[in-house]
Amino acid sequence: AGAPRAAENRIEMLAASARGAPNVASLNVVKATNMGIKALDDVYMAMHLPQAQRLIYGAGEPQVTAIIVQLRHTAQIPAARLRLAEMLATQFKDAPLELLDFQTLNPIYGQTNEFMNSMFGFISLLIGVIVLFTIGNTMSTAVVERTVEIGTLRAMGARRSGIRRLFMCEALLLGSMGAGIGLLSALLIAYLINHSGWSWIPPGYSYAYLILVRIWQDLPLLVGSMVGMTVVTVMSAWWPANRASKLMIVDALRHA
Repeated sequence: AGAPRAAENRIEMLAASARGAPNVASLNVVKATNMGIKALDDVYMAMHLPQAQRLIYGAGEPQVTAIIVQLRHTAQIPAARLRLAEMLATQFKDAPLELLDFQTLNPIYGQTNEFMNSMFGFISLLIGVIVLFTIGNTMSTAVVERTVEIGTLRAMGARRSGIRRLFMCEALLLGSMGAGIGLLSALLIAYLINHSGWSWIPPGYSYAYLILVRIWQDLPLLVGSMVGMTVVTVMSAWWPANRASKLMIVDALRHA
């Protein structure tokens, strides 16, 4: 009973040696692992280094064509590159080695990041323009509705800068409240999505990934969005506030 099962766990692998001659190795299959990308699943095979060297170089001198260093985070690549360059220049200066980072070997990674940054940058710009005109229209309406009150304040001795500052503070309050409500709504929606169990299969991948929205993991983006929306709100209120401060007292009091 054990012989057929043992045969099922063995494969005959055909590979080309370093000189182009075919070479066959009988290998034991430890496990089949899904790498996530179908193109990689079709060609990827991992084995012990001595076995791979015998398969490629046969009875000749074993060699290594590449050494891969795996880091914990992408941000560590520059420091690791400097350290490896120093080692190659001192300890391994006679070895024919070349240092290549992940982005050099996989240019699609940088292209994907640039595409996503451009897309989200355009979306952020579009949202900023919408907020700019929306708050500007709201503040213009507020100026028209409060024309008499503005005239009364001016008649009581309020300066133009005080009227302007009043509307700017109102815009700041609106922007802060809107950013806070937006943050709470985003956290609630992210919580619901993260606990929904939804998944999808990205293009070119072979199995589904859970849909996760990570908000707290990107604090610079979170704080930048809140501060940016608040600043855009205050900027959009400047022109209506400036127009309100320049109203003539008599004309403002006669407004109906």
